Amino acid sequence: MGHENSFPRELTPLEKDFLLWLLPADRPGYSAYRPLVSNWRVAAPGRRGDGNFILSSGTKEVDLVSPLPRVFAYGVVEAAEGKIAVTIRERLDEQVEFEIMSLGGQAVPVHLNEKSRWTYSAWLPDMVCPECSGSLREVKMRTAGGKAVVLAACANDGKLWVYNEATGVNHPVPLTNFYNELMLQGNVRDPAIALNPRRFFSEMEQYSDTTLSMAFASYNKLKTKIGFEDPIQITLGPKQSLFQKLRARIMKYE
Repeated sequence: MGHENSFPRELTPLEKDFLLWLLPADRPGYSAYRPLVSNWRVAAPGRRGDGNFILSSGTKEVDLVSPLPRVFAYGVVEAAEGKIAVTIRERLDEQVEFEIMSLGGQAVPVHLNEKSRWTYSAWLPDMVCPECSGSLREVKMRTAGGKAVVLAACANDGKLWVYNEATGVNHPVPLTNFYNELMLQGNVRDPAIALNPRRFFSEMEQYSDTTLSMAFASYNKLKTKIGFEDPIQITLGPKQSLFQKLRARIMKYE
């Protein structure tokens, strides 16, 4: 992209356009990052190669030792020159890491003949998948304070994310970690099932909303990944007898 090698430097117009696009001004969780993009400077390259940089307030030394922050916002720009993935990671003290990388491996050109773009940041419950425009499985929950929390799954793209109404942010959910918790909740020990998270998308309709809600709440509680103002409230379905539970599990996996 013709980046200068000296730091600190200003964001290029293309970088600033892409980053602000991932941060809708009408969503409080995203809008909190917009002043950082507008006012901070690129202080150093990141650890993930070309296109990976650190935005910093300049008040502290850049931290390249701490674990890589989780993805906060993600989108793809489709151009005649190829697809460009744009990623913003969660704020780490006085810095924010971002990546603008070609999905084809080539360098990102300074000028693009853009065709379209999509981002998870624009998604709201009951909308189609932002990537493939297909239908989604949505598991709708609420916090104790009445705010909506929606777990969305796209079988076509193999992606999971959760919408937090309080912030308007769509947080990516790592499939493997969530699936591990789902298997623990169901006491599934067959390695062919428990160690194959890709099965989730072909079999997710077999799981009730209550089951998926409980798995997500448990997954998120362990070293909290996504902060909610209040705990998630789980609405349990009708109670089953021990025989019914055992029979259901046998029928599910036989």
